[in-house]
Amino acid sequence: MAVDFGSDEWASKFKDEVNRSAMYKAAARGWKWTVGLVVEAEPDKNFPDSVGVVMDLFDGEARDIKVGPPSEAQACQFVITAPYTRWKQVATKELDATKGMLQGKLKLKGDLPTIVRYTKASQELTECTTRVPVRWPDES
Repeated sequence: MAVDFGSDEWASKFKDEVNRSAMYKAAARGWKWTVGLVVEAEPDKNFPDSVGVVMDLFDGEARDIKVGPPSEAQACQFVITAPYTRWKQVATKELDATKGMLQGKLKLKGDLPTIVRYTKASQELTECTTRVPVRWPDES
């Protein structure tokens, strides 16, 4: 059953997928920072308000993933910001997140070399999002 992108239910299912992934557990060994995703509003895409996603990731485990105001995501040690449609491209694997950061399509606040060192973990996080059936606001 599909869940609305950016909902609490979506965050919970995403967290479950991350914690089921042996590949993520291996690729993210040693990671000990919080990651905030800021999904910027695009009213013309039926995404009227910016949303923050706070991911408490530690040593291959998602201790928590929750949706809230952008200010909560911006308080994380790593913050990645992009408009809704760009995040949709990442979640549907049209755009690799690390390449997106290198190309300036996703804005990163944090240490890029550290992110690059964990590229496989980042790619597996994206894989996990693709395993959550999503209702996109611009497709409803």
